Formats: sequence, C-alpha cells, structure tokens
Amino acid sequence: MINALRSELLKMRTMPGVWVCFGLAFPLTALITWAVFASAGGSPGHTYLFVHTLNQKRELLGAGYFGITFLAPVLGVICITSEYRHKTMTSTLVLTPRRDRVLGAKIVVTVWWCVLMAILSLVTVAAVGLPWNAALGGVTSQVTDQLGAVVPGLLAATVLLGLFGLGFGTLVKNQVAGILLVIGGMFILEPLLVLLARGVFHYDLNWLPSSAAGALAGSLSRGGLGGNHDATSHLLAWWQGGLAMLGWGLIPLFLGYFTTVRRDVT
Repeated sequence: MINALRSELLKMRTMPGVWVCFGLAFPLTALITWAVFASAGGSPGHTYLFVHTLNQKRELLGAGYFGITFLAPVLGVICITSEYRHKTMTSTLVLTPRRDRVLGAKIVVTVWWCVLMAILSLVTVAAVGLPWNAALGGVTSQVTDQLGAVVPGLLAATVLLGLFGLGFGTLVKNQVAGILLVIGGMFILEPLLVLLARGVFHYDLNWLPSSAAGALAGSLSRGGLGGNHDATSHLLAWWQGGLAMLGWGLIPLFLGYFTTVRRDVT
C-alpha cells in the first residue's frame, strides 16, 4: 500500500492539470476576498470597508470556497481519468495487481491534495485578506476568532467534493467529459433542477452535490459570494449535508469499482 501511495503522489505531482487547479485557486480566492470587502462597504463613499458582521468575517476566512466547489471535483476527476487518458492504467495494475488497493491509494491521494487546496485558500486569505482588512481599519483577531467555525466545514466540504469527482471519474473514464460534466452538472444542471422542483413540485431538492456541500460548508455557501445558494434556499443540516456528500462520493466509487476499474483495461 505504501508503494501504491508513493506512486499516486508522484503521478499527481507530474500532472499539469493539478497545478492548473492550484494556480486558479489563488486568484479566485483573492477575487472573492475583494468581493467581500466591496459588499461590506455597501454605502456611498465607502467602496470598501473592513468586515464587521459575523457572516462577513466568516466569508472572508472562507473566501476560497467558491473556487473549491469546482476545483476540488476536478482534482478528483483528474486523479483517475488521467490513467485512461495517458494509457497508464495497464502498467499501474501490473505494478499493483490489487485493484482495490489502487483505488484506495487514489482516495487517500485525492484527500491529501484537496486538503492542500483548502490550506492554500486559507494562506491566500492570510496573505491578502487579513492585511487588507487591517489596512481598512479592521481588527485581525476578530476575524481569526472565527477559524473554528469556518475551517472544519471548509476542509470537510473540500475533501468530499474531491471524492465526488473521483467517484464520478471512475464511471466516466474520459477526462475532458468528466470535467465538463462535473462542472456543468453542479453549476448549470443542478440549479435548473432545484428551480424546477421548487417551482413545480414545491420541493427543496437540497441533497444534490452542490447543495449538500453548501450545507456542510455552512454560511460560506450563502449570499452569492462563496456559493450558489440564495436566501430562499433551504439547505440541509451540516451533518445531513456531510452524509449526502459522502454518498455522492462513495456510491459512484463503489459502482465504478465493479463496472469500470475491475474490467480488462487492455
């Protein structure tokens, strides 16, 4: 298992797509940081203002959540579909014949890289957001006091979104199709389904991936800065969102293992 983990870590480090995701995480976090300060001003003569409400402080700390909602699933998709795109799955299974061990290593590596992405978003906030907030007259300690309320949900949502992408990738296999379907499904198809269910059937379709991750991330998914949910949406409780996201990750992995990974890859 150790050798399989080392192999998967090396593969991920040499994939350009992984570094593209990390390269996008920084500017997207900085962009949402700017949006938080702009929304905190909200009055003539105050284009930007330091964060002063509880939600604004949490939105500042979790500014990376917006980018994470699609970058983490893309990381998961890349982890498995790159094997098929570059035709390395056969050699991978020759070196590690236990396919469950290969898939287990990919799960661990996906979790690891997703955690690094969440940490990068927090480092970006520390490097850009906190000094900017202090320059506007805010108190840094009042923002960092909310770390306990933000970091667990941010980390958990990032990891489970990554596992969702990994599970989806085991079913699709094609890298480009997997990335487009994940992003399009979460940002186009899911909102349409939610609106249709609410308008026609008066039912909150709040257990789909984006909504479930939003529930786990808490207030980071509200207000249009860090997520896709408006004030009228009714999200699940955080633990219900976590269970829903766990299902969205593990069920495709389970199905993909028996329908795709166990097939003759040659």
